Amino acid sequence: MYGRKLPTFGYAGRNDEYGQYWRKLIKAKWPKRNQSRWNKKVILSWVKLARKADIHARNERRYKNVYQQ
Repeated sequence: MYGRKLPTFGYAGRNDEYGQYWRKLIKAKWPKRNQSRWNKKVILSWVKLARKADIHARNERRYKNVYQQ
């Protein structure tokens, strides 16, 4: 189990790609955000996921710079 990389997005060392994935979806759906309350809620949840991935990516970069020199 240790050292195994999963083929999915997530917090296992691929945070930057995870954030880019959500930003791509947000960009495509953003013009339709005011068409319905559902669209607005979905887009806001994607924004929250992208921001969380950015925070994790920043922390991951910090960890790699400090502990892996």
